[in-house]
Amino acid sequence: MKKIMRYRSSLIFRFKEWLRSMVIRWKKREEVTSNLEKFPLMEFKEVALVRAEINTGIVLDEACNYAVYPDQKVYTVFENFEKGLKYARQIISERRNIECILYGIDQRIIHCVNSDNFEAY
Repeated sequence: MKKIMRYRSSLIFRFKEWLRSMVIRWKKREEVTSNLEKFPLMEFKEVALVRAEINTGIVLDEACNYAVYPDQKVYTVFENFEKGLKYARQIISERRNIECILYGIDQRIIHCVNSDNFEAY
């Protein structure tokens, strides 16, 4: 009888530890996403441009520094797709290790420009 109680208590202890670790992971993930700027409110034809480093995937601010603080401006809004694409090409021509992603009003990716597909546009 004592062995069963010990087994059950250790099982409960292991479950509590697992649950605690899951909650900690969830909170850390929430903290990471809360550090970024919120998606901007845009008009119908506008697009938002985001920069990221190709090798690491880390989001960059407008000055091409790592975006780690909530007050850093991550999104650059353009009045139409052509202006956003032109600016993305300008960034890629200056720095080949950055990719630019253009988002629509519905927060879906419209286009991604990087050094591989730079010549196509």
